[in-house]
Amino acid sequence: MTEPRLTSLDDELTIVFPGTWVMIPLHDDEAAARRIQRLVTERVGRADRLARVRRTAKSELERLVALANDSSAFALALSLEILPGVPFPASIVLSREEWPTAPEAGGDLGIHLARCFPDDEALDLSSGPARRRSTVRQTTYEEESAPELVADYRFAAPGGERLIHARINAPMATAPDLYLELFDAMIDSINFRAPLGMAAGTPAAGR
Repeated sequence: MTEPRLTSLDDELTIVFPGTWVMIPLHDDEAAARRIQRLVTERVGRADRLARVRRTAKSELERLVALANDSSAFALALSLEILPGVPFPASIVLSREEWPTAPEAGGDLGIHLARCFPDDEALDLSSGPARRRSTVRQTTYEEESAPELVADYRFAAPGGERLIHARINAPMATAPDLYLELFDAMIDSINFRAPLGMAAGTPAAGR
């Protein structure tokens, strides 16, 4: 695997991505279009015979950005490779959400997470409790069907007033359990830090 890389998701969150990932700008159509065009050209190439592949890749990326922009998402990243020359298609979208029901002041957030998402699997991350829901569905790519893993992770943001929701899509996930192990570790690497502009010496909120 390539060297894991610490990446800023926004002013408050960092994550360690395994392999090679690229951030896609959200809520900025021109910046997103430039990034998508450059990414498709670099990954697919310019040959005329690949025109259909470029169009398909571009439309899929544009669809993903549009879905993220229509939600409360604040970060979108795409996986390119898990090892040099070894493609590993996946995406992660992160958003801030309101709790389904407000937690009690000073209450146990792990217990409240379980009440709000009783059908999800409990995870004990290094930074606190989380819930994970995962499904595998068949998706068609270029007229061929392949399994796609969708994993939703939820955990409390600093202060506990809102949730962080991370959705990971992994097309062609032929070994879902192994993929989940990798994604669990990736989510476990998320770290909160003080927002930019916070006065020096002021501790960051934890969870």
